[in-house]
Amino acid sequence: MLEASLTRGLHSLARRYCITKIDYWGRKYSRLIDQGRDREPDGIDHSLEAKKLFPRYIVLKAILAELERYIPEDFDSFSEAKVKITQVINEAVSFMTKANDDDNVTRNTMSEERSSFVSYLENVSAAKVMSQPPLFYRRKLSVPEIELLWTQLNDIWAIKTRGPWIPLDGSQNELTLAFMDDYFDSEVGYELLRKFLKEHGVNHVYELRELEFSPEYELELSAFTPTYTFNGEGFWCSKEMDWVIYASHENSITIGGEWLINKVKEVWSNWESRLWLDWEERLERGI
Repeated sequence: MLEASLTRGLHSLARRYCITKIDYWGRKYSRLIDQGRDREPDGIDHSLEAKKLFPRYIVLKAILAELERYIPEDFDSFSEAKVKITQVINEAVSFMTKANDDDNVTRNTMSEERSSFVSYLENVSAAKVMSQPPLFYRRKLSVPEIELLWTQLNDIWAIKTRGPWIPLDGSQNELTLAFMDDYFDSEVGYELLRKFLKEHGVNHVYELRELEFSPEYELELSAFTPTYTFNGEGFWCSKEMDWVIYASHENSITIGGEWLINKVKEVWSNWESRLWLDWEERLERGI
C-alpha cells in the first residue's frame, strides 16, 4: 500500500510540476512579448532574453507528454517509477525541442530546465510525495491506438486521417451540424456539453489532432474541452463512436450524433442563427 501510494504520488507530482511550470514560464514569456523584448532589433531573431525563457516551457511540454504515456499502475515499484520518470525528464523530445536544438542558448536553456526538474525530484520529501492529490486522468495514446481510432472515424463518420471535416471539406452528413465556435462557447458552453456526455454514460474521451507531432490522448471527461489550439484542429469521440466533435482553425465547431445534436438544440433556442459562416460572410452580415 505504501509503495503504491508513493508511486501514484510521484507520478502526480511530476505531472503537476510540468503543468505548473509550463504556465509559469508561458506567462513570463507573454509579458516579454507584451513589452516588445522577445525579438532582436531586426524583428526576426529571438532576443537573448527570449531564448532563456521560451525553451523552458517547450521542453516541459515534451516531458509532460511523455510522462503521460504512463499511468501509475504501469510501474512495478516506486524505485522503477523514479528511474523511468527521471529518464523521461532527461530524454523527452518533441517537434519543438528539435526545432530549437541547433541554437546553443536555447539548447542550454532546455538542459537547465531538465536539470532543475531532476534536482527537484531528487530532493523532494517522501511526505510531499505521499500528500499529492490525484490529478485528472490523461494518457497519451500509442501509435496503434491512434491508427485504430482514425480508421473507426473514417468508417463510421467518413473522417479522413487528420482532417479536415465538415464544414471545411465540403462534405455533408445529416447527423452533423457546424456552428460558429465563439457563439457556441458563450451561449451553450463546454460545461453543459460535458454534462450531456456524462448523462449519456461517457466517462473518458479520445482526443485526436490534425498535426501528426501533436500528442493525442485518452482523457477523463472533466479535462475535455473541444477547441482549436496550438496543437491544431481536433477531433473528440468515445469508444462507442456514436458522437464526434470537430474544432477547426476556421472558428467552427461541428457536432456529430443525432442524440447530441438534439441535446444542444433543446438548450439553444436560436441555434439556427449560429450555424457556421466563414469570416467573409460574418463580416458581410455583421455577426
